[in-house]
Amino acid sequence: MPTSDEAFVFARLADGVRIVGRYRYRRSEGSRAIGEFGYAGSWLAYAGCFPLDPVNLPLSDEVFQTTKRGCLFGPLADATPDRWGRELIHRRYPGRTLSPVEWLLESGPDRVGCLDFSATTTPTLQPVHRLGIGSIEAIASEFQKIEAGQPADPDAESIYKAGTSLGGARPKAVIEIGSALWIAKFERATDTFDQCSAEHATMMLARACGIDAAETRLIDVGPRKAVLVKRFDRSIAPDARPTAHFLSALSLLNEDETSPEGSYYAIAAELLRHSAAPQEDRAELFRRMVFNVLCGNRDDHLKNHALLRGDKGWRLSPAFDIVPQPDMPPAQAIALGRSGVFPSLANCMSRCGDFGLSEEAATSEIRRLCEVTASWEVFFARSGTPQTTIGRIAPAFNLAGA
Repeated sequence: MPTSDEAFVFARLADGVRIVGRYRYRRSEGSRAIGEFGYAGSWLAYAGCFPLDPVNLPLSDEVFQTTKRGCLFGPLADATPDRWGRELIHRRYPGRTLSPVEWLLESGPDRVGCLDFSATTTPTLQPVHRLGIGSIEAIASEFQKIEAGQPADPDAESIYKAGTSLGGARPKAVIEIGSALWIAKFERATDTFDQCSAEHATMMLARACGIDAAETRLIDVGPRKAVLVKRFDRSIAPDARPTAHFLSALSLLNEDETSPEGSYYAIAAELLRHSAAPQEDRAELFRRMVFNVLCGNRDDHLKNHALLRGDKGWRLSPAFDIVPQPDMPPAQAIALGRSGVFPSLANCMSRCGDFGLSEEAATSEIRRLCEVTASWEVFFARSGTPQTTIGRIAPAFNLAGA
């Protein structure tokens, strides 16, 4: 017998919570499952409305359909947890396979961006009890148990909820420090080098290169470390309301996570069409592309690039998740230029016009980035990165200063 599940999509905005539309997951015996989404008439009539995805979900009274991303439209999938958050949710529902609608409803209030989901036309927003810096060691201890396959503490529900909203594979949780929300990312037992120190130093180096990168801090958690990444989609605490809608480049280009497609110049083309400041954002994207090559960040996949939709329209989000990858093959996750994913400065240059840059301007920018990154070892040491880690990641920086 055919069945369907549905969830109502809301946007948490400065002037309140508004219903955006309805998502339906439809499946029947012998047929392929499909996801459907339609905007609410009240949303289309709202003066401040915007498309959840300007390419694949334009404002319309059409009912859209998809079979990608587990039958979830890109901006909805972006708001669900990734590997780590799903691991925490699976612990709450052992042996159970969750439907796309259940993933939406279980994703938690601290999901990225401004979307929220409910099984009814009434939003189910609840006050959030957030953990502070004083809970950091307890969080790390519980997450280590999970990684080791040990039973979780039944009294630690608030700790697990602090991590269920988040993407990526690394153990992480949302914590409140002072007037801001931060994502705490913890070491893993399988790490072959101090990734927390390396990420903090790389993000600081990115900012030294003039890249708009999220603010980070490095803290000690017992004998281990954690890197804190300041959220750029929330206002100051205690309100900490969403300030923008989040759309990954994976969603914008309508690709699946396993797709080998995707490129920086394809993102640049969409920025030209939809960014409120296309020249500035495309130049910034070029800068990030070159920096990822110079620092050996081979994990620069489409989910690690995003747009934010705020009061002034669509803009490239701050950079995040930049970590040298010395153990990965010498290939970027997405194409740079005419030589595909080959990590070279010449490849970065090969389609500079797609980023709105002349050859002279692109060459000047690359030269400047090389000059800044040439002293990366000294920069990392001053940022608290252990010498063993500096030596371990050195092969990733083989083009720095070239």
